[in-house]
Amino acid sequence: MGAVDFTEWAVPDLILTFRGVTYTVAPPSVADMKLILAAAARAEVNLRLVAGPLPPEVEELLATVGDRHPALGDDVFDRMVADGVPGPAIDRMAYYAAFFWARGREYADRLAQFLWTPRDSDSGGDAAPKARPRSPRKSGRSTGKGNRSTKTRTASPSTPTTESPTK
Repeated sequence: MGAVDFTEWAVPDLILTFRGVTYTVAPPSVADMKLILAAAARAEVNLRLVAGPLPPEVEELLATVGDRHPALGDDVFDRMVADGVPGPAIDRMAYYAAFFWARGREYADRLAQFLWTPRDSDSGGDAAPKARPRSPRKSGRSTGKGNRSTKTRTASPSTPTTESPTK
């Protein structure tokens, strides 16, 4: 009996480019996939895409990650660092890769666009967003304090979503 070539059915590599350099990320191992799924779950809770908190087993698993970026693989991460890729760019690529492996390209693309696409801020000095798409049911003035820019979407799950008036 002949061998079955499974190559065309296997999950393809993730190709990332940054400033003209291409990084090829191989699909994660089974052990790393556990970490990636846990990281994606934590990110979804932190972004309030799903309700938390995370189960203690998931938190314990995430505590084992350390400084690694399992979604990128150690070799690609090390190469990015050696190439001088800025830390925030590596973090975003790792975030994207985690969602790519855990939920698929379409989901990762949508989240990346939502999180990192610059917003039009030509509001004449007011840095607040013109529309608040995450709270369509809310009407009237906000009782919250400060600027809730779309760039700060990674707040911890314990950050309140609304505040009571102080007076």
